[in-house]
Amino acid sequence: MTLPDRSDWLWPDWRPHPAVRVAVTTRAGTHSPKPWEGFNLGLNCGDQPGRVEQARHHVEKQLQADHPAAWLWQVHGKRVIRADDQDNEADGVWTDQQRWPCVVLTADCLPVLLARQDGAAVAAVHAGWRGLQAGIIAEGVSKIAPNGEPVSAWLGPAICGKCYQVGDEVYRAFADTNPAFKTAFSQDATPHHWRFSVAHAAMTELASLGVDDVQGGELCTACDLERFYSYRKEGETGRFASLIWLDESS
Repeated sequence: MTLPDRSDWLWPDWRPHPAVRVAVTTRAGTHSPKPWEGFNLGLNCGDQPGRVEQARHHVEKQLQADHPAAWLWQVHGKRVIRADDQDNEADGVWTDQQRWPCVVLTADCLPVLLARQDGAAVAAVHAGWRGLQAGIIAEGVSKIAPNGEPVSAWLGPAICGKCYQVGDEVYRAFADTNPAFKTAFSQDATPHHWRFSVAHAAMTELASLGVDDVQGGELCTACDLERFYSYRKEGETGRFASLIWLDESS
């Protein structure tokens, strides 16, 4: 599979195995008008389905994959499916087949890309606070490494801890799940509110799962509206894609 020439996408320098490929689309493009302005790939945010399908086709054409990308209907849960599953209502997808792109769409939530270090399988997980607290990262790791094989993770663009305000109910949900999650929160100036780093929480969860090779997590969607969509900052807006797939080793 030939890597496309899309300099306006992100091509992370993250290769836990020579067969692993990753990419992140941006909003650069003219497929959709405001409020989804740019290259919207989300079908559940009010944009015309025809435009979105055209944009998705463009992604698949660029990747030149053997299989259509595994697009999900995300519901903020913890279900992780295999790429060939016809029931795509899920928030994570995995494959052990070459040239079958796994995709999650986000606009502040955290995309978590997972790869077996031996290059045998990969997964993409949509980690909003509900899915993260429910254990979706653990679900993704268990799908690609059922026998505890070493896994690496890359954290994509998401809203940062300075930009993300949450209430006491979110803090309590995480603290009750695992007290170690408390380090992902800092007290906000507004009473009963907190600033929450979903990337920090994901790193905490990955560490508890024995995944210590973790990269990424520095890019904030709300701070970079030129490249990314941000639901918290913009309200009605589009979605960008984080993709991972297996190719021939090189």
